[in-house]
Amino acid sequence: IVVAVALNFVGSIDLSSLGEFHFGVTAKATTSEVNTWLERYGTVTVYPTQEELIDEADIVKTDGSCIYAMDSKGTLRIADAASMKLLCEINGENSSDYKEMYVDGNCLQLICQQEDYITYKGSIDLPSANAGGEKNTDGVRTSYSMPVTTVTVETYDISDREKPKKTGVYHQDGSYLSSRRTDGRMYLFTSYTPEVGDSADQLQYYVPRCGEEHIDYDHIYLPTPEKDFSYNGRIYLVAGAVAQENPDQATDVMAVVSSANIFYVSENNIYSATEIWNDRETRTEIVRIGYRDGKFTDGAAGSVAGELHNNFSMNEADDCLRIVTTVEGWDKDYSNFSRSNGLYVLNEKLKTVGKIEDLAEGEQIKAARFMGDTGYFVTYRNTDPLFAADLSDPKNPRIMSELNITGFSEYLHFYGENQLLGIGWETDPDTGNVTGMKCSMFDISDPSDVRETDRFILKDVSFCDALYNYHAILAAPKKSLFGFAYGIYGDNTDVYDSSENYYYALLSYHDQNGFEPQMYLNINDSELFAGSMSYQDYCRVRGVYIGDMFYLVTEKGIVSYNIQKDYEQTGTLKWEA
Repeated sequence: IVVAVALNFVGSIDLSSLGEFHFGVTAKATTSEVNTWLERYGTVTVYPTQEELIDEADIVKTDGSCIYAMDSKGTLRIADAASMKLLCEINGENSSDYKEMYVDGNCLQLICQQEDYITYKGSIDLPSANAGGEKNTDGVRTSYSMPVTTVTVETYDISDREKPKKTGVYHQDGSYLSSRRTDGRMYLFTSYTPEVGDSADQLQYYVPRCGEEHIDYDHIYLPTPEKDFSYNGRIYLVAGAVAQENPDQATDVMAVVSSANIFYVSENNIYSATEIWNDRETRTEIVRIGYRDGKFTDGAAGSVAGELHNNFSMNEADDCLRIVTTVEGWDKDYSNFSRSNGLYVLNEKLKTVGKIEDLAEGEQIKAARFMGDTGYFVTYRNTDPLFAADLSDPKNPRIMSELNITGFSEYLHFYGENQLLGIGWETDPDTGNVTGMKCSMFDISDPSDVRETDRFILKDVSFCDALYNYHAILAAPKKSLFGFAYGIYGDNTDVYDSSENYYYALLSYHDQNGFEPQMYLNINDSELFAGSMSYQDYCRVRGVYIGDMFYLVTEKGIVSYNIQKDYEQTGTLKWEA
């Protein structure tokens, strides 16, 4: 869990009392300034991230003082949370598709993608024949343009929130895949598909650019073909490291031949994964890229049977990668199709050193999370087995317990040291039909005896985008608060009513009382939308809190609520059209 805070430290400060806080290690603030900040703001929103020290980009951020919101057109707005006043707007380029952003202290970084054209000027040798039948070649001068997709990182100094200053722009060829940020550096991942040129000197066809320069040949890698790694495509995974103090260029770049689409980043390694159909089954092929201080170091490639559910299916500990997959395939004569699940432990060379296979036959992975030497994962067909696996011995992983309950969790979040929150769906155990959205709390104090201590059902929920985009979930265990937006088709009384109604649910959990609803907000009817909310608007809703205030941040503006006064609405900041 990472908290973006516009403060950092000098000297020695005991952080143990700060609970869920994690502050950056590169900026500076005195102890008295920290105490003043805590007295004023209390706690702030925690962003659901996979690794504690690795920040992830999103469309809404807060630093405990301001709220940063990016709309679908690329306009970035900075609002003062206390006064609900708009401080400034940064308007995006009309030709760019703005994706996500980072805020770290006085550094703001926006990620966008655009289509551009590069012009090639040269000559083409055309064969011809003279009257005697002898062939020769005539050079014909030519000029033409070719489209190129580029991802751009725009960096701003926001020490004055009302007057941000652009400090640099970095370009990287390819389509945006993902990114991470740690220790003042962003690691940007793009997918680049080369074209086939006429000659080796036409670099623009097959060598991606970072900045204005093509990547050097010795920074382009082809994984060694082996029995368990068989990707034979031509797509590059391009990785660039951008430091905020020099935001116009990368401190290091590299490309590897891989069609990666799932990313997990630990403190020392970048893992990318993609699914490859291999003969009669799907395999997950993995590339590891080591990194340190803005430089890419060593690497490895390997594969395991099956396919990943998402990035939470991977985790690193003690130089080993732990991974859970769903394995599907046909027998030799294609007469029988089977499905099961596997847990694999790979060493730093991405060679399998331990595994458990044939778990939960006929079911598939729905959620996973790892803590220390224990891995938790959910499989589903008509009931929800929650498995707890002992990973303390990488060569001999073992299942410690299996809890069977109705429904299934699609997102798992550690809710303190000994509790695990599951958010997903309740289902009929006989038919498998969804009957509502389910929140479960699991006691994991004894992994060999995991128990569901409470559950809460939201009936008639039709869809919840947050289950597939965990950044849209507000998760604050120290505040005993979590929330998400969801949708309902029609009013559930007319089967022909296909209208969509959007809500935000804010719930709390306490050991004594279990789950308790705090607020159900009909977003459609809020003054920001007045019944005109679209599905795109719904997908961009985020809930954040600062101290005793809760803020609903949307495509149209921000609404504030006082937590201590039963979520009384206290203010509205609507963006101008």
